[in-house]
This record gives sequence, structure tokens and C-alpha cells, in this order.
Amino acid sequence: MTQRGYFLRLAFSIVIDLFDFTLGRIPIFGTVTEGVGTIVLYALWGPAGLVNLLEMVDFTEQADAFIPTATLVALYVGWKEGHLFNKGSTVAPRE
Repeated sequence: MTQRGYFLRLAFSIVIDLFDFTLGRIPIFGTVTEGVGTIVLYALWGPAGLVNLLEMVDFTEQADAFIPTATLVALYVGWKEGHLFNKGSTVAPRE
């Protein structure tokens, strides 16, 4: 993934979190969007995107909107692959 591609995916993750913060607070609609969001995040970031499933624990759909899970996953993957500071962790980048 190029650095430009990473930042486009990061922007898309931020949009997912904004959507979760606004429309995701509707009780049943929020659960459905979290499931769809998890599938999208898995497609974008791989297994790290499955962390978004933790948002389904909050059945009231009120508290989880304040935790930007998609953005945190994107920042983690960017750090791990070296897109944020031009130096990564010791883990090899994902192909």
C-alpha cells in the first residue's frame, strides 16, 4: 500500500466513525451499521478491522459512538506499516 493509499483509507475510516457517531446511535440501525462497518474495516485493514466488533457489546448504542474504533485501527495499521512517521515497528508490512 502506498502512503497516498493509506491516507485515503484513513479518511474513509474517519467517515465510518463520523457515521457511527451520528446515525449509529439509533438502536437497531446502529447494530447493523457496526456489522457492515466491521466487514468494510476488515476489507480495508485486514484482521485488525475485527476490533470493530467490540462496539457491538454496547447494546444501547450510546457509549460506543464516542470511541473512534475505525480511526484507531487505521492509525495502528499506519504506525505498524510505517506510513505515519516513515518508520515502522519491527513487524514486516502487510502485502
